[in-house]
Amino acid sequence: MITRDVAPSAVADLASAPPRTALAAVVDDHVVLVPVRTALEGTDPAAAPRIVSVPPGTPDLTGRDVVVVSDDGPQWFRLRSLTVRGVASAAGHDTYRVTPRRTVAWDYGALRDDPDAQSPQRRSAAPARPLTELPAPAISPALEDAHVTILATRSAKGMAFAVPLWFVVYDGCLHAATSASSWTVRNVTARPEVAALFGGERGEDARRTLVRGTARARLGMPDPQVLARTFGRYYANPRFAAEEVRHMGLWGRRMRYYSQSRPASVIISPQTATVCRAP
Repeated sequence: MITRDVAPSAVADLASAPPRTALAAVVDDHVVLVPVRTALEGTDPAAAPRIVSVPPGTPDLTGRDVVVVSDDGPQWFRLRSLTVRGVASAAGHDTYRVTPRRTVAWDYGALRDDPDAQSPQRRSAAPARPLTELPAPAISPALEDAHVTILATRSAKGMAFAVPLWFVVYDGCLHAATSASSWTVRNVTARPEVAALFGGERGEDARRTLVRGTARARLGMPDPQVLARTFGRYYANPRFAAEEVRHMGLWGRRMRYYSQSRPASVIISPQTATVCRAP
């Protein structure tokens, strides 16, 4: 099996000096997603507690299960992620301490064969709940300029989940690529409320755009128009061409990675968009 998973130590810089970090939680039955600033309390990227600063006005997270995800990119072979799940405890004004209960790290530039890895289950998603069609707000140029969003969802049991995903904008919606076996697909099938954070991919700007809306999962390949936008945005883009050529030896492995599970996409209908800043 081809895997993107790596040891947390392989992406230790995402723990000590991440370009972008966000926190997701479920509060009062709603998904909360905010940009955060983190500091490592110790040296172990897998087990060291995180000191997490949140923006003013964030709901109280004390005692809540939270997910802290750091990522970089945005080109395909450059995208890495380090995700920590734990319980938040108060550590000062707008500050929390999160001790990792589970840590997951991956690096698309380190795709490799792993005979011990478990193959993704080829499952069919349950029928999605019907969505109420709402007029989508104008998608700002900030979203058009972004390449990776941090998408927060919640499970049927009410647990938050967040992951960085590539996306394109088409017909007033955000189309994010994933697999049919992913937690993201399972979550939006059970509970369509989502939140997506944009901006700060390279750590150069504290401004973020938070989009809230509803989502549905589409199993199989996306529409040809979405595929064309994806190809032009991530593979044929002159900005990323050098990285694609440099990783030419991994192209076959990338195709094998994709073939391991059924493709799917999450289609997000935006309802609100808010500009905010990372602490």
